[in-house]
Amino acid sequence: MFSLIVCTIDRFDQLERLFHSLVGQSHKDFEVIVVDQNADDRLRALIDSFSSSFTIRHIRSPKGLSRARNNGMAVAEGDYVCFPDDDCWYEADTLSMAAALFSVHPELAIVTGRTLDAEGLASVSPTGETRLALTRWNYLKCGNSNGIFVRRAALADIGGFDENLGVGSESPFQSGEEADFLLRALTAGRQAMFFPELIVHHDQVTSEYGPRQVERARKYGRGFGALMRKQAFPLYYVGYRLFRPVAGWLAALARFNVDAARYKRAWLMGILEGYAAWPRWRRS
Repeated sequence: MFSLIVCTIDRFDQLERLFHSLVGQSHKDFEVIVVDQNADDRLRALIDSFSSSFTIRHIRSPKGLSRARNNGMAVAEGDYVCFPDDDCWYEADTLSMAAALFSVHPELAIVTGRTLDAEGLASVSPTGETRLALTRWNYLKCGNSNGIFVRRAALADIGGFDENLGVGSESPFQSGEEADFLLRALTAGRQAMFFPELIVHHDQVTSEYGPRQVERARKYGRGFGALMRKQAFPLYYVGYRLFRPVAGWLAALARFNVDAARYKRAWLMGILEGYAAWPRWRRS
């Protein structure tokens, strides 16, 4: 059985889209744990309307994506756990594909897949089209949290998501929690692999460079900087990851693209701030 941990806040139509995709799953043995971070009861009617189609467990959680996922994992009963966002949706064979991969590869604690938009183009994060065993050097090419499926039995070794990282955290580090989860699995001696045929859908993240996107880039950059410090990546790796936004910033300035330059600079400054600030926030 799969436990789908869906953390949600301020969403309705997109969550309904996800539920409709779950009705059509060829693999029927799953539960949905809705981790509700809304202050009101806006989801009650939606949950009631789908409760006859599949098992839905509705729990409450304070804000913070990592905290909400941990609260969902604490009550999960499935053999496998996954983390669909409230604005993503599954193909009809997503769960059956994940189940088959775990069956064929009993050595794997985690399988990951691609996140594509409705037209089949990569969204949220770029990935390749070749199977890859996850390592400390390719983890960024192996999907995002929507496409992470983990054996629940392995969570005792891996632990939950770091609540100092991720959207809604009380810290400045508003990203990095899913990469940290994968890297800790590798450190614990667990194996993980990326399978491009395993697909979850998510709309494209906006490519605009407005004030909100610039602010988000700085917050997400802080999370990535903190991740590199926490995971003790060597300085040459940190330097490479800093070089990329520097190059993008300078290229945007050369093209007189002021908005793109602001965005790249915000990402760069965020990485530096997060890398410097992490030790003060580190908690057991």
